[in-house]
Amino acid sequence: MRGLAAVTAALLVLTGGNVDPARAQVPGPTPPVPPTAADDSSVVTELAPVQVTLPGPALWRVTRGDSQVVILGYIRPLPHGLDWPKGRVLHALDGAHALLVPPEPTLGVLDTMGLLLSLGRLQNPQGKTLAQVLSPADFQAYQRAVARSHLPARHYDRYKPVVAGAALIGDIRRAEGLSSEKPVSTVERLARQLHVRIQTMGRLKAAPLVKIVTTLDDARGLACFHQEMDEIAWESSDARVAAEAWGRGDMARLRQFKSRMSIAQCLEDLPSLQALTERGTQDAVSAIDEALSRPGKTVALVDLTYLDRTNGLLDRLKARGAVISIPE
Repeated sequence: MRGLAAVTAALLVLTGGNVDPARAQVPGPTPPVPPTAADDSSVVTELAPVQVTLPGPALWRVTRGDSQVVILGYIRPLPHGLDWPKGRVLHALDGAHALLVPPEPTLGVLDTMGLLLSLGRLQNPQGKTLAQVLSPADFQAYQRAVARSHLPARHYDRYKPVVAGAALIGDIRRAEGLSSEKPVSTVERLARQLHVRIQTMGRLKAAPLVKIVTTLDDARGLACFHQEMDEIAWESSDARVAAEAWGRGDMARLRQFKSRMSIAQCLEDLPSLQALTERGTQDAVSAIDEALSRPGKTVALVDLTYLDRTNGLLDRLKARGAVISIPE
C-alpha cells in the first residue's frame, strides 16, 4: 500500500512535514469488486453506491470458518474536530484479538546516515530556488500554497518541486486543522482502552521511498508537483465534505471523490514503486489471512481505495476462501 504519499512521508522525516503513508496508493480507475451478498438497507457491499442507515463509517466482515476480521475502511486527512460515531467500531473492537494497522515509514540507524548524506539530492541543483526552476504559472501556484502554510517561503524554496510540494501538504494540513494521523490514531486509542493488541501489517522502510524521489527526472518530478498542488487545492475545497461523508458511511458520496484518490499517477509506471505497492498489498493480505487462521475476531484498518480495485485486498482474500459480508 505504497505510492507518492508514502514516498513523501519518508521525505518529510527530513523536511519536517507530515504526510500520511496510509493514503499511499497506486490505484487507477478500476471497476468495483462485485457484491458477494445482499442484505437490508444498511448494507455496504464492496463500496456499492448505497447510503448506510446505521451510524458511523462503513465496515466489512471477512470470515473463514469460525474466524472473522472486521475491516474499517478509512480516508485521510480528517478534520481534527470531526466527531464521527464510534459505536460500531467499539463493538467491533470489543473482544477482538488484535487491531491491524497500516505501517508508518521507519528509519534505521544506517538508513538515517544514508538519508542525511543524500540531502543534497533533495534540493535544486546549483543552489537554485523554486522561482528559478518553476514556470511563472507553477510558481504562482506554489506561492498560493505557501501563503496557506503560514510559514516563510524560505522553508521550502531550495527543495526540488516534488519535495517542496510534499512538505507543503503536511504543513497546510496542520495549519488548516486536518489530521494525517486520524482515524488510525483514534482507533488505536480506542483499542488501547479496551486492551486490544495493536499489530502493524508489514513494514515500510523510508530509505527506498526516498531513493525513488531522489532519482526522478525533472519532467516526472514536475508532474508529481502538479499533482501535489491539485491535492492541496482539493483538500481546501472538499476534504471536509469527504470526511463528513466517511463518518456517515455515505459510500455514494465517497465514490464521487474516487477519481481524486490517486495522487501517485505520476509514479505508477515505475517498477520500483509497483514492487513496493505489491509488497504492501501482500503484507495486508497476509496479516488478515493469518488472523483468519485463528478462531475469534480481529479488526483491521484499510484505506478505502484498496477495497475498490481489481486484484486488491478483497479479491485476494476471496481467492483464499474468505467470505465478505456486512457486520450486523
